[in-house]
Amino acid sequence: MRLLVYTPLITPRIKYIFNFIFKDILRANLDISQNLSEFINTEGPKLCYGRQPVGQGLFFKSSGLLTDQKIAVQRIGITSFGDQKVPFPVTGSRLPFDIFAASFYFLTRYEEYLPFDDRKGPNYHAQLSLQHKLGLLRAPVIDEWALILKNILLKNFPSMSFGKKDFSFRPAYSPELKSRATGNRLRKALHFMNSLVRRKLQRKHYVQQMNGIHRLMMEMNKNGVSSRPEFLHTDIANIPAPGRSSNWEEKLKIPKSYLRLTVKNINQDYSMYYPDTPGFRAGTCSPFHWYDLQIEKQSQLKIYPIALTDNGLRSGKTNKDLLLQLNELMDHVKLVNGSFYSLWQDKTIALA
Repeated sequence: MRLLVYTPLITPRIKYIFNFIFKDILRANLDISQNLSEFINTEGPKLCYGRQPVGQGLFFKSSGLLTDQKIAVQRIGITSFGDQKVPFPVTGSRLPFDIFAASFYFLTRYEEYLPFDDRKGPNYHAQLSLQHKLGLLRAPVIDEWALILKNILLKNFPSMSFGKKDFSFRPAYSPELKSRATGNRLRKALHFMNSLVRRKLQRKHYVQQMNGIHRLMMEMNKNGVSSRPEFLHTDIANIPAPGRSSNWEEKLKIPKSYLRLTVKNINQDYSMYYPDTPGFRAGTCSPFHWYDLQIEKQSQLKIYPIALTDNGLRSGKTNKDLLLQLNELMDHVKLVNGSFYSLWQDKTIALA
């Protein structure tokens, strides 16, 4: 059964964020329409997104961001939603904030297109982000909000169906050695990943994951390693590992970095994280396509958001504290049945 979304004006921004939330995260069938009579006559799952409600059905009020066609400094209000502080407050809506505008703002990294305080350097720091200021950086809030939308829809349309998702753990091992990895280092890496995976995965998935990790370590031992991160996973068809068509860089500059990748026809990126701070830079744990705000268009570049790197963990912490931080972030992802991407360097694994 398809969800019909009525909006008086369909824009690229609306199509992008609605498709991401309902198709990519919730795995629901979706139609977006400007046809008012079609919306009124539809008896199945439907909602209205705009400035004014239509009838007595589900209505989510627009704050205006998604019908805009320019990049400009936003005067963003803040309101409370449960125990969260959220942006883009609205009144007379099913939710007290524009959930779609907030998701779009975070996902596209809208604020990184704007001038920012660069006294700490030319790169955009986590402390500058709206998520950090609102205390939302350590949770994949877009995925959490998507589940709230799902519950609202199921309450109003119990027969509506959604696809199934499972939690997955996607660590990356980034050796610093330029020579062959020693057996001792590989054993440490295997032990370290073992301890992480066992805590979070069911027995079947745990065995599959560790088999994949073991194969990768043996391949490293045989052929040597490089500085490019190797993603430890078994579902290669769905989650490609970095290769010639992918990119990873520690200091991401939006949109400059992504424009360079699109010119080079690189279609995968693993750089969406803050090097010095754990969390969800784009507000999600789900892979997504980059939206270029400068031309208002979704690109072919797919981004795999990394929640944590060992460099992002606070200095001076014990391994126990490290695991506590890891578990806190991972629990958020497990709650939404998302994918937890993390990046670990050789020097950290050696301490495990």
